[in-house]
Amino acid sequence: MGGDLPELIGVDLAQATIDRVDKMYLDFGADDKVEGVGNRDAVADIRRRAIKAGLKLVDCPIRHLGTEKAQEIYLAIERHLLDAGVEILFEHEVKEVLIEDRRCSGVVVAGRDGEVVVHAAETVVATGRRGADWFDRMCDEHGIDHEPGPVDLGVRVEVRNEVMETVNNVLYESKLIGYPNPYKNKVRTFCQNPGGFVSQENYDGGLAVVNGHSYKDRKSPNTNLAVLCSLNFKEPFSQPILYAQRVGELMNMLGAGHILVQRFGDLRDGKRTWPKELDRSNVRPTLPDAAAGDISAAMPYRAMTEIVNFMVAVDEVVPGFASEETLLYAPELKFYSNRVKMDETLETSIAHLHCLGDSSGWTRGLMMSSVMGLLMGERLAGE
Repeated sequence: MGGDLPELIGVDLAQATIDRVDKMYLDFGADDKVEGVGNRDAVADIRRRAIKAGLKLVDCPIRHLGTEKAQEIYLAIERHLLDAGVEILFEHEVKEVLIEDRRCSGVVVAGRDGEVVVHAAETVVATGRRGADWFDRMCDEHGIDHEPGPVDLGVRVEVRNEVMETVNNVLYESKLIGYPNPYKNKVRTFCQNPGGFVSQENYDGGLAVVNGHSYKDRKSPNTNLAVLCSLNFKEPFSQPILYAQRVGELMNMLGAGHILVQRFGDLRDGKRTWPKELDRSNVRPTLPDAAAGDISAAMPYRAMTEIVNFMVAVDEVVPGFASEETLLYAPELKFYSNRVKMDETLETSIAHLHCLGDSSGWTRGLMMSSVMGLLMGERLAGE
């Protein structure tokens, strides 16, 4: 799960490295409990309902780190790197990659004291989703071979824990995929948070997008998850990230800078949601400053139609999922870089320039990104 890295490095190497990375997370303090294993009969029942609804269930083991525990784990990793002599520059921004004659020699970094050139024998870009737009520009400016990738538009769905109880207990995260009528775009569930909280993220330029997380020790009465519609653009259009940003900006405009929230029943009835309607529902928003409104006024018709049809199908698997008072938050946007063309050593078409994680367009999540990082580190170290 989490991207197409096995296509690049091979299925066997990907799985073997996943096992090694998982052990490393355990060594740095991850919970040894694995969700989504066992309960074969219950999983089979969920799968039967999914098949009947025209959906595909992808069940896989999940090691839930937890928002607060993940911070502790990454702090431990950071300290391990510092103790090993790695120099980390905080509050610095990479302005430019230095490329001449199809070879990369380093980067230009800006900090409080101005810009400085950092020369390097090998340069690795790993900017994540937030830096996807920046790296796309670098690819265009320097002729780094890449091809347009998809962009995900969607909503964050929030329901009572009782609705998701079976799936939460059996799988922890239900990964359901469908290709609903009338357009047959891929629509999927993503990032399920039992007992979790809806949150806001702010990207460069002030763009506010919705996300969700769950703690190990602190729980809410609700479960939230994303429902994402993948859009693949063809020639002559080549700016999917900008397209998604514009959709997000329209959402932010309607919410006066806040995340929009709407009841599913109101959306289907063609009306906006009012604050008083949220107050009398069983599902109380865990993002308290979300603005009640009308998501369909900004979400493209194609994506909105398929999200609605997909949710109705999921309701056959999880009764109550598409109830009138189910909450939808928007915009939920996933920016993936245009897929960077690389060889199995993770080198781009520019000599000595590598790209990892979600910024490469090959991964969509923590584990696969970590796999790329471990393989890259070992290759740079000559192991």
